[in-house]
Amino acid sequence: MDTSKSEINLRNLKGMFWEANRAFLENHASLLKRELSERCLCGALMYELNKQLEKNGCNNYYADIEFNRAFENTINNVKHLPDEEGTPKRVFPDIIVHSRGKVTPDNLLALEMKKSSANQQDKEKDRNRLRKMTKQNCDESHYSHKYKFGVYYEINHNESQIVVEFYQTGRRIST
Repeated sequence: MDTSKSEINLRNLKGMFWEANRAFLENHASLLKRELSERCLCGALMYELNKQLEKNGCNNYYADIEFNRAFENTINNVKHLPDEEGTPKRVFPDIIVHSRGKVTPDNLLALEMKKSSANQQDKEKDRNRLRKMTKQNCDESHYSHKYKFGVYYEINHNESQIVVEFYQTGRRIST
């Protein structure tokens, strides 16, 4: 797939995600069995996402962990979302797939990972963050990151199960 024209559709992106997930589960099973931290697991999944991007010719895109966008030392590059009171708060999604500002569209995928043992309120905050980050037509453009695709990824060690939810245009969509 040639992405020199930056045309990556949702179907291709979902396919790359599923293949990266398959490789993550297969190649990094020992990390899952040891019930390591979310950050460690995100690193392994990020690695597999980068392999898929390269394999599919998405040479302008990268998977990064908790990327803070402070590459030009300006507040405008750092992602913010309003909290419950409307106050802008910095956000660092667990994994993003983006062009690092090189091409348009820049923001392809935002992923939030949780363990099933996390409290329900934190899980809902992540889901709400994905809704906001994938919303395409936002009145407050400062908060509209326009990710094409959001993934909520929950690991249940007790059941040896992964729950995946997809988000697009501010809503949960079917897998």
